Amino acid sequence: MPRVAAFPLIRRYALHAQYLWACGPGLCLLCVLLTLVSAGASAASLVTTGRLISALSGRESSAIAWTIATAVSLLLVPIASSILAFTSRLLSTRFTVMLCDSTMEVGLHPYGIAHLEGPRTTGELETVGEAPRDWLFQAGIDAAWTLLALRLGGIGAFVVLATWSWWAPCLLAGTWLLYSRAFSRWSSTIFDGLLELTGNDRRRASYLRDLLIGTDAAKEVRLFGLTGLLVTRHVTAWNNAQHLVWANRNSSVKATLLVLVAPMAAGATILVALIVDVERGVVGAGLLVTLLQAVSAMAAFGPHTDPQTALAHTMSRISVLDRIRSEQGLPHLPRPARRPTTTAPREQPEEPDPAAIRLVDVGFTYPSAERPTLNGLNLEVPAGQSLALVGVNGAGKSTLIKLLCGLYRPDGGSIRVDGGDPGTDEAARRRLAVIFQDFVRYHLPLRDNVGVDLGLQVVERALRDAGGDEIVERLEDGIETVLSAEYDGGTDLSGGQWQRIALARALAALGTGAGALVLDEPTAALDIRAEAALFDRFLAVARGATTMLVSHRLSSVRRAERIVVLADTGAGARIVEDGDHAELLRANGLYAELFTLQASRFAGQEVSR
Repeated sequence: MPRVAAFPLIRRYALHAQYLWACGPGLCLLCVLLTLVSAGASAASLVTTGRLISALSGRESSAIAWTIATAVSLLLVPIASSILAFTSRLLSTRFTVMLCDSTMEVGLHPYGIAHLEGPRTTGELETVGEAPRDWLFQAGIDAAWTLLALRLGGIGAFVVLATWSWWAPCLLAGTWLLYSRAFSRWSSTIFDGLLELTGNDRRRASYLRDLLIGTDAAKEVRLFGLTGLLVTRHVTAWNNAQHLVWANRNSSVKATLLVLVAPMAAGATILVALIVDVERGVVGAGLLVTLLQAVSAMAAFGPHTDPQTALAHTMSRISVLDRIRSEQGLPHLPRPARRPTTTAPREQPEEPDPAAIRLVDVGFTYPSAERPTLNGLNLEVPAGQSLALVGVNGAGKSTLIKLLCGLYRPDGGSIRVDGGDPGTDEAARRRLAVIFQDFVRYHLPLRDNVGVDLGLQVVERALRDAGGDEIVERLEDGIETVLSAEYDGGTDLSGGQWQRIALARALAALGTGAGALVLDEPTAALDIRAEAALFDRFLAVARGATTMLVSHRLSSVRRAERIVVLADTGAGARIVEDGDHAELLRANGLYAELFTLQASRFAGQEVSR
């Protein structure tokens, strides 16, 4: 996390202004005009009140005119401020939308997911993504105009005070700006420190908190008496995360408070000079009131706790987002969002055009790993073939599928789907439909869980092919039932029912141009019989598409035309065996060994190794 010294405040102000201007140049100009009116009226009131007192003390006929002038200047301030508040709210709404667009663009760029798995980026994106729901962040957007009005009012007070003495406003403005700068640095240090909580300790503390108050782990936490242990570890992790923040606050607050002595001493010096001029008769009652107000108004150059703190909070998050965008080669501001094209839902699935897959000398190493996960892997899958990819846990099967989808980029070699690179070619990616082991269970109606852009006929057919007819019949609102008990009228499904929804999702993709369907162990939660039945159904209804079944249960994939075995050779995983079920058993290699071992276990025999 960069410190304030490495990211000057002027750059943060400029970035904030750039966001505001991009949200609406016209609204920005109106806000500037309103702040000028408010500041001008505030400065004018300093003069008019003094002249009014002078007129009243001398019983001059101009007292009525100065009364009107004072009333007008005093009324203009709240009127301009009220209009400014309304206008800035419009800008704030657009600002929030732009921030969300900017954050989502970071999350979606580039296409893969490797950049989302780094601990720093993950934590920082989470913090920035929560900003629109943070009231302090929202207040910080509008605080820019509040501070601008205050600073401009200070300039007016500077001019008024300069009519009495040139050195007095210079001294006050300089000392107040010095203190304001120190306060800004201290505020930025606080919020930059809070952003540093995106590290491991902060995420661990959040995770432990969720275990304590969430529903996912509620049963085990209570059943095994883990409450005390989790509370203790949560407190420890949070204290560790906060340690640096507290240290930064304590080290900078003393210097900030010491700087406060400067404007206090300057103010005292000016008051002494004023008293001397009053005694000498140089300054009368009316002018004294004006100058005293001006001295007080010069504090506008100093810190303003609420708006300045809120603005520092907002700019801190924007600066982090801007840095992440810069690291990914994105511009400061998000690109204009493309309007989604609306197309009529497809009522009849198209016959699949099977895709051909080819991997040549593919290698891949995770950033945190010391040795490669895949090394020199070669695989060619002809269009229309049913392939099973098997291997022990940790052999790299899921990694291979993510590489095939373009979610990871290989360190070496090439991956092609119908000749296109799925990492860069969207058309190639659309040829793939994949259901992962941890497939998403959307809190949406059943219909949308199968396919959000598909017609009713396509969804119903996919559900029927996946064996999900009985699911629809049992739901109160049928296919429109929300699949989450967290919503009124919603319900949750069993693990087996969700597996059928996932299968229907894959089958429905055939109607959107997919030519290869991949099941990456989505049936791991099912027993062996249910998994075998589901795979058999999948192969039967795939209707000529290229299919790839990934599983570590070898008895479930025997119907595949071809089986390849992935194994770690010591320097990364490669394909070590290739053939159909019978051929691999006759080869008496790793596949035969694993198949025999699994078969004997399911038969209830004790196997010694």
